[in-house]
Amino acid sequence: MKLAFALLLTLVAGVAAQAQDYRTLGSPDAPVEMTIYSDFECPYCRNFALAAVPAIVAEFVHTGQVRLRYVYFPLAATHRNAVAAAKAAHCAGLAGRFWGFHDYLYVRQPEWAGVSVSDSVWIDYAGNLGLDKDEFSTCLKDVETNTAVEIDLRESLSGGATGTPTIVLNGQSLSGFESYQDLRREIISAIELAESSGN
Repeated sequence: MKLAFALLLTLVAGVAAQAQDYRTLGSPDAPVEMTIYSDFECPYCRNFALAAVPAIVAEFVHTGQVRLRYVYFPLAATHRNAVAAAKAAHCAGLAGRFWGFHDYLYVRQPEWAGVSVSDSVWIDYAGNLGLDKDEFSTCLKDVETNTAVEIDLRESLSGGATGTPTIVLNGQSLSGFESYQDLRREIISAIELAESSGN
């Protein structure tokens, strides 16, 4: 009986970890973790997601040097649909399509940002990506979906994120970079530092 209970706890913990890991991209053994505190309705986040992130993935993530981690930081006071978009991304993540939905939200951002939209928008997007629309709709209404976004919001605030996107490399928040080349130099420096420290 005790063994069965222990196995059940292990299974539950594994499912929880898998659900949490859907927003990470790259090897868990990468020397550098880049955390992106971001808002799906933020235009600067859109530029970063569609221009910088693919370059980072190609050069650093696919080579095992950087692991990306996305954290929901919806600025609800400024962006009326940011929380709803984060909830939709969470549901896509639970269905195994977070990064595809991430890209899709940013590509289609001009359609829904700043205007009144219903959940049907996110459900249609999910359907376009091949997700089950009924399951997706149920997930959007689940109290645990709200909780997941709220947990990220608290992490963002406690982690010192003050705007979007906020980029953190191995616990160090970056500021002042004006181009991808500036960011690239910061990433390379973080990799070199981590490798010289034996991490």
